[in-house]
Amino acid sequence: MRQNSDASLLASRVAEFKSDPEKLRQASEFVDELIQQAKREAELKQKEKDRSNIDDDDGDAGNLKRRLGRARGFVLRMFDALCNCTQTAAAAARTTARNNPFTKR
Repeated sequence: MRQNSDASLLASRVAEFKSDPEKLRQASEFVDELIQQAKREAELKQKEKDRSNIDDDDGDAGNLKRRLGRARGFVLRMFDALCNCTQTAAAAARTTARNNPFTKR
């Protein structure tokens, strides 16, 4: 019963909307505006995506040698820092243990 009343109410509202040309015109303008805005946004996103792909391709090809050199330098500096740190820490621990009067010998 309620479904029939809801359906008839909806049908009457749709018929009322369709009979008013001003509302129909406003609705179609709104939908057209939304479609145009969506097209513009999609085009902008596509252009940004294409631009970023082009930039990535050019950057990788031109600067590959430079990037590898920088990466190699970074890894070598990190390796030196870690090795020196562990050697220094081990040496400090050995000297501290030797100089500690509370350790058993």
